[in-house]
Amino acid sequence: MPSFTRVKPDDRAAVATSVAIINGARCVDDPDRPPELPELAAGELELGWDMQPGERYLYAPDEQTPPVGVMELELPVHDNLHLVWAQITVHPDHRRRGHGSAMLSEVLRRTREAGRNTVWVGAAEDDVGAYAFTEKFGFRYASHDARRRQVLAALDGAELDGLYEQARAAAADYQLERLPERVPDDVLAQLVEVTAAINDAPMGDLTYDDESFDLQRLRDVETAAVGRGDRLYRVVARHGGTGEIGGHTVVVFHPARPTYAGQGDTAVARNHRGHRLGLLLKIEMMRWLAEVQPQLEMIDTFNHADNRYMIDVNEAIGYRLSRVFNMYELNLDGTPAEAKAAG
Repeated sequence: MPSFTRVKPDDRAAVATSVAIINGARCVDDPDRPPELPELAAGELELGWDMQPGERYLYAPDEQTPPVGVMELELPVHDNLHLVWAQITVHPDHRRRGHGSAMLSEVLRRTREAGRNTVWVGAAEDDVGAYAFTEKFGFRYASHDARRRQVLAALDGAELDGLYEQARAAAADYQLERLPERVPDDVLAQLVEVTAAINDAPMGDLTYDDESFDLQRLRDVETAAVGRGDRLYRVVARHGGTGEIGGHTVVVFHPARPTYAGQGDTAVARNHRGHRLGLLLKIEMMRWLAEVQPQLEMIDTFNHADNRYMIDVNEAIGYRLSRVFNMYELNLDGTPAEAKAAG
């Protein structure tokens, strides 16, 4: 019988084993992505992004055989209570032996056990095998995200300065603020609406409800970041007339990866759009990072592949396409996702 062992964040051996399997697969499946690090994985398993960590399991064909795969599950707790987001990884040396099917079958069993009816799994768009694998279980293509990378040494400083001045002129009524890592509650409360503006981004045909944000959840995001050892750099644009925060951008950095950072949310509230705030905020962030993390070499960002507005902003400041990733969806009750979204 297949064996599934929960990876606990304080079990260094189990964490290291899971990381070795993931990195072994990453070398083959996505060599452009930085390797996972055990200390970062442990932090994610303990705290997640917002104090609601996902689950990771080591998979072995039986209890006497060493693990050959990793099964990861995210079960949202603030919203989208119908959903399980799964990631299945089989070490390249053990593929084509039914291990992926065993893990996906377990994902479906746990989804039903949790009273949920929708499963997502993702894979690179050019991974034909992944498409065939998910199709066998009844999944359908539902959406796609694009990863872009900004290589800082390749940027044209004069061009960026020109873009900054153009955006600055369009946003003359706004002031930029660089926030501390622990944002005061009164400021964090103003960020609830801005953070929720991310819900306006495209989601393709995924069966998905808007994410729910409140002050406590934003506090939890910061608490988790401190616990993981991440540094959250956040720049906001505040309207001079009303004092409202109209937009923000966040970059996540960890000292264990001194040359690499990840772009978090960039969002502008609906009634503050049309002033090039997205471009202004992101260039201001680049200036800040150049001051405090001058050793940085690259920043990765993910956007829905149809989010033309944000893609145009990113490409203007030097982000270049790395890879596109598909999301496949299965509705266990048999109701088409389009009908659910419409209803």
